[in-house]
Amino acid sequence: MRLLAGRYRLLSQLGQGGMGTVWRATDELLRQEVAVKEVRLPSDLDEASRAELTERTLREARAAATLRSHPSIVTVHDVVLDDDRPWIVMELVRGRSLDRAVRDDGPLPPHRVAEIGLRMLDALAAAHASGILHRDVKPANVMLTDDGRVLLTDFGIATVAGDTGITQTGMLTGSPGYIAPERLRGEADGPLADLWSLGATLFTAVEGGPPFARPNEAAVLAAVLMQEPAPFRLASPLAPVLAAILDKDPERRCPPDEVATWLEAISRGDPATGPAPRQERTMPGHSPQRPPRRVRPQVLVGAALAVVLTVTAGVVVVPILFPNIVRLLGYALTPRSTYSAAPRFSPPSSAAATPLITRDFEACDLLTNAQTRSLFGTPMKRQYVLDTSCGWSATDGTGLRVMAFRLPNASAAGLYHQSLVKYMKDEPKRNPGTKLRKGPKVGDEAYSYTQRRTWGFAPYQTHTAFRLLNVSVVIDVSARRPGHATADRAAKLVAASVNRYR
Repeated sequence: MRLLAGRYRLLSQLGQGGMGTVWRATDELLRQEVAVKEVRLPSDLDEASRAELTERTLREARAAATLRSHPSIVTVHDVVLDDDRPWIVMELVRGRSLDRAVRDDGPLPPHRVAEIGLRMLDALAAAHASGILHRDVKPANVMLTDDGRVLLTDFGIATVAGDTGITQTGMLTGSPGYIAPERLRGEADGPLADLWSLGATLFTAVEGGPPFARPNEAAVLAAVLMQEPAPFRLASPLAPVLAAILDKDPERRCPPDEVATWLEAISRGDPATGPAPRQERTMPGHSPQRPPRRVRPQVLVGAALAVVLTVTAGVVVVPILFPNIVRLLGYALTPRSTYSAAPRFSPPSSAAATPLITRDFEACDLLTNAQTRSLFGTPMKRQYVLDTSCGWSATDGTGLRVMAFRLPNASAAGLYHQSLVKYMKDEPKRNPGTKLRKGPKVGDEAYSYTQRRTWGFAPYQTHTAFRLLNVSVVIDVSARRPGHATADRAAKLVAASVNRYR
């Protein structure tokens, strides 16, 4: 069988999907079994685009490897280039994917789905805190292992498909029915889009089928944009929280920390201890008293989408001749409201007047070489990771990383920041000795912690999260001496830089 990079011998095919083929393989150096994903690149790319996509895939898979210590994320061991194609070497997981489990055994009970949801929320929180979006959360990417673990797979592969530089070629990768509405509308997506995809995944697990099942893929995409999910039949206590997650408007979507509280209560069999029921929200499939909605001719909608959407092997292709058609259709066809009153997650009435960061930026542009040198007193090497994540490092082990997400508005950024803070407050449980504090005084709200690691030449780490208008920023600083002064200065410099993009 084929030998990759002189080390990984392919043995047998484990599965195949839109983004590639997974093989069972042997690491002949360490003499252990691994899984290797052969990433399939679109055949119609020119040489320059192919080289760019290959480089981005390698870079993002390496970024995903930083999540290897999380118990609910499949470990990425290595990334190699062979025959001009990227191959991702991962932990070999023995078990079944969630979609296979549902096909084999039928719908899962609500408490079990809630347990799965909690593990996936924790995995996504860790990824988002590191500046990594998944962008393809779906039942096929959730693994239920034979030893009882729940793992999220395909980090570092799905991410690259949502990169601006790649979507400009006309390709938006994802699985119909699990792509968040804001992504289909061409809006900037972020952590709340991953949350929507998780909601659709949990719906499938508890109901036995996806929330927007239709006869063909174009109809599925139309349903995601303009129709409600299928009525709940089996979800019972999960119905309200799933409905809140699947809100088409990210501004009104239930925030991750509240979702976690609800799921934890349901997993214990006590949904009454979750967040209070939202009486103001009419749950899909639970009440006949919805306000009337204007009905649009389905033939017209189907014909319009058939013109602009083609789906092949799980990849949604938007022809480049119509670069804005999905966004226009999304705004035109998505129902503006199916609720009897403003839901709990609506922004305040003054939100329209709130200034926003309106221009795109890359995290690497938020600090100059001179600024990083002044922070650490030594030249720093810059390393692009993602548009939303950048790192700087010195030969003595010191360094920092900046992650920055631009969300639709201040309300969405606030919800995301709250979920980050909640995750940070649990850090002393994971690493005793961690010191928490509210601050520094930067942006609209900030929180941070410092801790000492037992390894590395720069063992003192400061983790800072702050919100500035509709931008959420996370800064990690590794230093040789204790204290948070360097991290505070870095936060102020980054905030000043973000402000320039208004």
